[in-house]
Amino acid sequence: MSGFRFNPLELSEEHIARFHEGYTKTDGCWVWHDQLLARGYGFIKSKGRRYLAHRISYLVHYGADPAGLMVCHRCDNPPCVNPDHLFLGTHSDNCEDRLRKGRFLQRRGSLNPTAKLNEAQVFAIRASRKTTAQLAREHGVAYSTIHSARSGVTWSHLP
Repeated sequence: MSGFRFNPLELSEEHIARFHEGYTKTDGCWVWHDQLLARGYGFIKSKGRRYLAHRISYLVHYGADPAGLMVCHRCDNPPCVNPDHLFLGTHSDNCEDRLRKGRFLQRRGSLNPTAKLNEAQVFAIRASRKTTAQLAREHGVAYSTIHSARSGVTWSHLP
């Protein structure tokens, strides 16, 4: 999310006031109820830029610029801005935290929400003598989708 880096010198009293109006405190998390990104992270928009609410929270409460590091959630709740639930870490730290908590589920095949094909289609594609272009038109997907499925770049878990 490099496009969301926040310059601490741009943090004005108006930004701080807007930040404190954007969340509701619950028993644990402080849930951001203002603008949300598709993945659930809160943000404040200023001068055409989006600033992640949990990064602003870290800066407001700890006075430290998290530049170059991620602001990670101990609570695993993307809209949370409770400073007690936030910690700084690298991308690797965040991935290790996710694995430690068992939040990483590898969804293979048609269980993957981004899959364009299902297992039966992949078996048929691999058995077909049609050209990749013909199969792409037939299945309504990109040429590269068929090529990757045929060559085993994707769907490698299938025999």
